Amino acid sequence: MTKNNKRLIIFFIFLAFFFVLILLKVEMPACPLKKIFNISCPSCGLTRSIRAIFTLDFKKSIYYNILGIPFLLTFLIIYLLIIHDLIKKENYLSSFCSYLIKHYKIIIFLLILSFILNNIHKV
Repeated sequence: MTKNNKRLIIFFIFLAFFFVLILLKVEMPACPLKKIFNISCPSCGLTRSIRAIFTLDFKKSIYYNILGIPFLLTFLIIYLLIIHDLIKKENYLSSFCSYLIKHYKIIIFLLILSFILNNIHKV
């Protein structure tokens, strides 16, 4: 396992911790951009969006933040790849991350779309 993969594993362990906090409905700190400038960032509403997914309310999830479903699916894929790579001693995680990097324009488009929609809805 490469050094970058170890860093990704540590990152996703922390990310899993935040998902546990979301499930426990621990109150997250407010977005600094929203507090200071009253502008919603692309991740504003993401916590509420993920909570809505866990209650199977996908319409509400999309309303809160359009990135909730893709973010959760990407997280699950990476989490499963980490487990797979650790068990099978393979390196599919790097391939998946390279795939995401190659398609950065789609990710940027989704971030811009989320920024626009969050500010239209005033999430």
